Amino acid sequence: MLPDAALAPNPLNFPHPSSAGVIRPLLSIVTPAFNAGEFLPALIESVAALPPSASIEWVLVDDGSTDDTARLFAGVASSHANWRLLQQSNQGVAAARNRGLDEVAGEYIWFVDADDMVLPSSYAALAEAAMTQPDVIAFQAVRFATGEADRNVYKHAKPSTATGEDWVALLLRQKEWRHFLWQHWYRRQHLLDANIRFKEGIIHEDIAVVTEAALRAKRVAYVAQAAYRYRANPQSLTSSRNETRLLARIDSYFAVIEQLRDINRRTAMRTATHRLLQGEVIGQALQIFEVAKQLENIDVRRDVVDKCRRSRLAEGLFADISGFKRLRQVLSMWMKQMGYLPIGHAKEAR
Repeated sequence: MLPDAALAPNPLNFPHPSSAGVIRPLLSIVTPAFNAGEFLPALIESVAALPPSASIEWVLVDDGSTDDTARLFAGVASSHANWRLLQQSNQGVAAARNRGLDEVAGEYIWFVDADDMVLPSSYAALAEAAMTQPDVIAFQAVRFATGEADRNVYKHAKPSTATGEDWVALLLRQKEWRHFLWQHWYRRQHLLDANIRFKEGIIHEDIAVVTEAALRAKRVAYVAQAAYRYRANPQSLTSSRNETRLLARIDSYFAVIEQLRDINRRTAMRTATHRLLQGEVIGQALQIFEVAKQLENIDVRRDVVDKCRRSRLAEGLFADISGFKRLRQVLSMWMKQMGYLPIGHAKEAR
């Protein structure tokens, strides 16, 4: 339970009594971590710098780390009554996030990656946005890497509030629909009501979650301040050139395509938005071929092409086409899966 002093009603602290009369924190941070010892101290320092009056709990789910991840967090969490370490055998990031989602009680949930940092100076603006209880709060974020200048994730202006459908449609038109899970606060009850969870056993499990949570939101609020520093980490799973990991990513894109189609089928939306989401399905299919380019073993690359052909991947995408650009992309994929073009023959823009 948070100290009484942390429960004073102000924009930094939004106590929300549950039906049982229990005071909920405004924000629950959920961090999945696997061998994150190298970068975790920077994240810990940034979370510890959040306003002392902030109503926050932090749950770190150690997903079977073999380094000092658990020791690092436990050593600091012992002095924070609302920081908790959960440990489990290695089950993958989706399982870790689902466990965190089950364990927290905050009004909002922020899925923060272990190798990134939060920006404490933006907390007050986000907490103020939360006072109006939107289903999703989005915000600016910064990408950083050693030897490079920081870059904002969003380049175009955004409205301060929009319906979920309008938000998704706008970002798709702006070509800024990034699927970054950490770039949002999600109202916990919104995720529970929509039965939104992470599909375990795949990579890129956040794509469907970000899409469905936004589309089904009655309202999205946007804070233009940068609230998150995203590390371009060459050691991350999505940056790896390891053949096993590349194949896992390819298999996951097949699953993501079906997830997005399912969301598109069962979610009420305007025809124009539906078509934009169909284009997003094609965009994810393109990633199969983009990742396959990185496979050095030609036989393994052929196996990927064979899987595309057996599953009739490209043929299934023709129903999702709207516009000449997408037609050209699907035709190119069809020619590659049929062996008429090699993977890597030409670049296709998303």
